[in-house]
Amino acid sequence: MTTEEEIKAKIDALEKEKAELIDRIKKINRRLRYKLYEKKALEPFLEKTKDVAIEPIKRKKRILEFKIATQAYTPKLEKEWLKEVKKIDKELEGLHEIEKARRKSKYIEQDIEEAKKEISEIETNLKKLREDLKKLYGTMRELRNAARKAASAEKREEGELVALGDLALIEKEE
Repeated sequence: MTTEEEIKAKIDALEKEKAELIDRIKKINRRLRYKLYEKKALEPFLEKTKDVAIEPIKRKKRILEFKIATQAYTPKLEKEWLKEVKKIDKELEGLHEIEKARRKSKYIEQDIEEAKKEISEIETNLKKLREDLKKLYGTMRELRNAARKAASAEKREEGELVALGDLALIEKEE
């Protein structure tokens, strides 16, 4: 059977681990709250620019660049295509902020999901730790009660102390 000191050492280790997990949850909650505020701040801009389609413009640019690179046309036609590519580049520069905000929103969503997942994992670990601590505290309580009973029984044997329960038994016997 384990001694009281061993149980106390296990309890202290588990309490320390529990405190570390709680600190991690606090940090993750702060990060999660920040990400939620960041998402909320981006929403009006994204809502305003949700109808802007960037991909067709990029596709058009890729097609033109591919034509210029792979097909042989007259220099005049290629110059027109280059002018069109430059025009598309300028248009894309204006849309860069929208694309950046959309990408940032996607990353924020991923961070929020990761944080929620991590919190649920930590809470599962915390629940297990709390159950283990409850068992250890119960064992510690049992050991102390057993030690207390042994000490009172020893004193009764010496005749110094008589428990109230013992007196009640003595009266019933008479």
